[in-house]
Amino acid sequence: MTYSKSARTRAALRAAALEHFVAHGFEAASVPAIAAQVGVTERTFYRHFATKDEVLFDDVGEAFAWFAQALHDRPAEEDLVRSVLVSLGSGPTDLQLLAEIARLRSELLGPERIGRVFRDRQSAVAREVRALLVARGAEDLDAAVRAEAVAGAVFAALAVWTEAPPPHDLARLGELTREALETIRPALGTGARSPRTGRESTPR
Repeated sequence: MTYSKSARTRAALRAAALEHFVAHGFEAASVPAIAAQVGVTERTFYRHFATKDEVLFDDVGEAFAWFAQALHDRPAEEDLVRSVLVSLGSGPTDLQLLAEIARLRSELLGPERIGRVFRDRQSAVAREVRALLVARGAEDLDAAVRAEAVAGAVFAALAVWTEAPPPHDLARLGELTREALETIRPALGTGARSPRTGRESTPR
């Protein structure tokens, strides 16, 4: 895979930041020093990451970007749980990097800070799932309720995985996500609800 110069710079800044967090602690880590290590300006760092916190949530942000695109490319008749699971696994995965970010996030940030960012990302996932369901023919309220349930399940799994002691095994995160979505499957119905009849349209 070929990465743009911007993507390479972002990856280099992320790697340098993680090194500084380990060496100096999160609060003491210096953005100018991180930028200097990569050979760019502090301003360039902030073009890629609005805050130092964002470095420790970069895995979630990147995964969401891939998820959003992949979700809307799924077949319209596909089971919603399958659509979500396939889309969550659609992006390129650096297992070692993701595990390291998760470890540092749980060690360096408090539960309140982690929860605040997760809630924001959860809302973004819910918006995408809601749009998908509306496109599949669901009524808006029905789509909104089911989308919130899906997003809640996904981030409940992520929270449990993040709070668990290391090592953070990505396969375990996949298992937790699948279990969480299967738990709410009865509330999701079998397909899109027709706005004309109010009945479930079962995928063929």
